[in-house]
Amino acid sequence: MAQTLKDDVKARIIESAKEEFLENSYEKTSMRAIASKSNITVGNLYRYFKSKEELNRFIVGPALNKLQALILKLSGNAIDILEDREIVLSREELRGMLDTLGDGLVDIYNDHKIEVNILMMRSSINRNLTEWFSNALAQIFSSNYGVDINSRELHLLADSYAESIFSGIRVMLRNNRFDSDTLKTLVKIYLESYVDMLDIDFLKDLRGE
Repeated sequence: MAQTLKDDVKARIIESAKEEFLENSYEKTSMRAIASKSNITVGNLYRYFKSKEELNRFIVGPALNKLQALILKLSGNAIDILEDREIVLSREELRGMLDTLGDGLVDIYNDHKIEVNILMMRSSINRNLTEWFSNALAQIFSSNYGVDINSRELHLLADSYAESIFSGIRVMLRNNRFDSDTLKTLVKIYLESYVDMLDIDFLKDLRGE
């Protein structure tokens, strides 16, 4: 007869996984370590979660869903961070999103500090999110400057900007020296600095001009 999964055991697994991820990073955490901290066998752990990735996705799900909802709302359902869609945004449209985006990012972090810190760790979910953002930037650069979307140089620039922006947001959100309102202002300033860059035709060399 199949064993019944217990809510208290599942909750213990989730809390143990959060502690392990935060202490040792996602990459260095093993299912064996999570099972040991949860005081269950590895075999029993796999009855609740089939893989470390599935467990991680369950943990970061609430924060990721709120981030998705925020982007969908800001873009009028045109942009979905969990789907590949064509993205065409002008500099003015991007600038108009910044106030709400900055506030939303800080609010999500305040509500889900542990989950967002884990989401920002190197994992398949994080890589997928970074790749999505890089592709979005490539489309925005291409549509604003007329550079071939298939340009390898364009995608290298987009990859670099995506990594840079995510790293900066990570540093800012983890800073505990400022209140929420100040942090929201700083995040807005940080994001605006990248949009300001779009006011300069910095990709003209890729068009051979």
